[in-house]
Amino acid sequence: MQWKKYQVVVTGIGIISANGHHIEEFWQNVQAGSCGIKLVQELDTSDLSTSYGGEVGQFNPTDHFTKRELLDLDRSGQFAVLAAREAVKNARIRFTEMDPYRIGIVVGTSLGGIRSGEQFHKQWIEKGIRKTNPGLIYKYPIHVPADNVARDLNIKGHKSVISNACAAGTNAIGYALDTIRAGKADVVVTGGVDPLTKLSLSGFNSLQALCDGPSSPYSKSDGVNIGEGAAFLILERRDIALKRGATILAEVLDYALSADCYHQTAPDPAGDGALRAMRHVLQQASLSENDISYINGHGTGTPANDSSEPKALRSLLNGHQPPISSTKSMIGHMLGAAGAAEAVTSILAIRDEIIPPTVNFKAEYRAFDFDFVPNHVKKGPLQVVLSNSFAFGGNNATILLQKDQEQAREEKIYQKKRLVISGIGAIAGNAKHKEDVFDLLRNGESGLTEIATFDSTEYGIKHAGIIPDISYRKYMNPSLLRKMDTISRQATVATRMALQDANLKINRRNSERVGVIFATGTGPIETVEEFNRIVISEGAQKANARLFPNTVMNAAAGHIGLNFKLKGPTSTICAGGVSAINALFYANNFIQQDICDQVIVVTSDEFNEPLVAGLHRIPHYLSGNMPMPFDAHSQGHVLGSGSVAFVVESEESAQERDASILAEMTGFGLTCDNSRVARINPTGEEWKRSFELALESADITAHDIDFIASAAGGLWSFDKVEAKALHDLFGTKTPVTAPKSVFGETHGTAGALGILSAILAFQGTLAPIQNLSAKHEAVDLDLIMETREAKNINHALISSFAYGANYNSLVLKRYE
Repeated sequence: MQWKKYQVVVTGIGIISANGHHIEEFWQNVQAGSCGIKLVQELDTSDLSTSYGGEVGQFNPTDHFTKRELLDLDRSGQFAVLAAREAVKNARIRFTEMDPYRIGIVVGTSLGGIRSGEQFHKQWIEKGIRKTNPGLIYKYPIHVPADNVARDLNIKGHKSVISNACAAGTNAIGYALDTIRAGKADVVVTGGVDPLTKLSLSGFNSLQALCDGPSSPYSKSDGVNIGEGAAFLILERRDIALKRGATILAEVLDYALSADCYHQTAPDPAGDGALRAMRHVLQQASLSENDISYINGHGTGTPANDSSEPKALRSLLNGHQPPISSTKSMIGHMLGAAGAAEAVTSILAIRDEIIPPTVNFKAEYRAFDFDFVPNHVKKGPLQVVLSNSFAFGGNNATILLQKDQEQAREEKIYQKKRLVISGIGAIAGNAKHKEDVFDLLRNGESGLTEIATFDSTEYGIKHAGIIPDISYRKYMNPSLLRKMDTISRQATVATRMALQDANLKINRRNSERVGVIFATGTGPIETVEEFNRIVISEGAQKANARLFPNTVMNAAAGHIGLNFKLKGPTSTICAGGVSAINALFYANNFIQQDICDQVIVVTSDEFNEPLVAGLHRIPHYLSGNMPMPFDAHSQGHVLGSGSVAFVVESEESAQERDASILAEMTGFGLTCDNSRVARINPTGEEWKRSFELALESADITAHDIDFIASAAGGLWSFDKVEAKALHDLFGTKTPVTAPKSVFGETHGTAGALGILSAILAFQGTLAPIQNLSAKHEAVDLDLIMETREAKNINHALISSFAYGANYNSLVLKRYE
């Protein structure tokens, strides 16, 4: 089997930003050197050091959406849908004439629906939890903007959300590129979105990083302006785009990721991580620095960035002098959407041969001898454009765009590698180690305990999967430990365990060849709530600068990199309950392209009072009893916390290290449906299709599956859909378990725990579904009621879903 590096092109673009509500208006303002940084109107900024920002002004949602649509759309969703609609229109593509399972969506965002979360939090603090609006919770999860776009465009293929802070937009485009190259989609709608929020403004204010007025990147560098909006691109295989007569705007040559391993917020002063990302992307595209026509820089306007990035560029360019400019000088820093907006700008520059300016440039403050295109556009032919995005946690992303050459070139073919798991680290519920996890599954023992950390009676619950006290100092650098929050500590412990289990030692020779993909469903809820509570109650001037760096979703990945000196590609997946399998699929892409030798895929999700307080406002979501998947008396979810890490590599790599191989990953099924927010299609059609696609890519049939780890957690309205999908494809004879009955609903970590139950099955033990007293009459499956000994379990299916109608399935094979 082969993995083909298809040519991928951009056929449509869309944008909404401080400099324009659509492409034409935006590009006219960019060419005019118009600055969209103005006084913010939509948020109270009276307690900040500045009221300037890149706000989308004169925006009335009712001009674009019906009242029904607005029930599911907060500001992020509105921006994302509008930019995606424009990109589709611009591409002249008819999704109704295509297989919806061959259309994917990858969105980059740092904040997602945080505007709804902030509103809910303010109601909670000022009026009490019972006076909050439950509708806000549905729009709060970070993946909801992607759900909004998928529904609006009738997308049913691979859906994912990248959230590595300010690198998310660029990383999302790269992941979309990989999705097409991996053969999982013909077309991917991709880009980024973020709103202006009190959290981000207060956070940067606490770091004293905001500019009081329009910023001056690469010159005065006296601070950043935070912006908002969305930018989207339509990526297609070049041959398919040409077949339908599409106009090609540019080709996406390649992208690269790296990690600084320097500091949680500040970039490496020498720009080492940024330099490695830029060098790698040129190597992957078989180009040199002399091929670069223009660089769209990260250019935030902060002293740290405007010093480190030019140093990296000076080392990269080696005397070559292409123009460099910062789009952020005109629209502000759009955080997770920044890289996507800058990619759109770069594509327009290629199309019209116009180089965007760095406005507000003060020549007297120039510190580097580069052409920063000061204040006015330049004209000239552009062939290759490099665009940079750097983020908290030392995450770097660089992408290369090229003018279409109007002829096909030879596409690189990779011999498909066997992908294996060679190390595991796990903590979840009562388990402090992977062996404890296996024991709970093997012995039919509960991983849940009574809640003692807060009074849970107000929320009508008693039990949860609470990780016991762990001596964290045994697993990580004590000086770094002080800077971590709960979710980061959990993830770092699991990573240490997985590295030890795989006998993988990190050193200078391999640190750039080991990647990290962090996956989470909840994110750092505990830290976000603590930070926001201070801002809401006491004002932004009291915001805690120590907490702010840990409010971003990729903070844990940054801590992992710092602790283990991991400098390879680093990314963060926030796709709800499918995050674990989603991240494993992404790791597969890195290894198949020979970008990494190993990838550490680590999941982490919390349990805490803020999480309970929010979710208990959703009717019938939480259960006051134990979790009862597929049971006639099931009442809802019981929450749990956990973290699981896998060392993933090729069979060849594992054998070279003489590592113990625990299982082989052979097939991925990645689908979604078009249900409204927090709902799924009751027919189970799309969920079943994810199973079928996983089987197809594993080159097996349903009859070959010997064991199923389901996603059922005790919420009957969802469990019954999965039960139907499983029955329709696998019938009544394949044994089915439900790990959530042991550990509770662990969100993004749930799929990883399902994998552990499958590995246990390969070892001869089928873990039972706990608390199952009476199988629901509508469930016609072979549910494992008691621990079973089994032989010849060769193939397992792991099912996962997210409450944004997202389904990821994995076929795991016993290694022989």
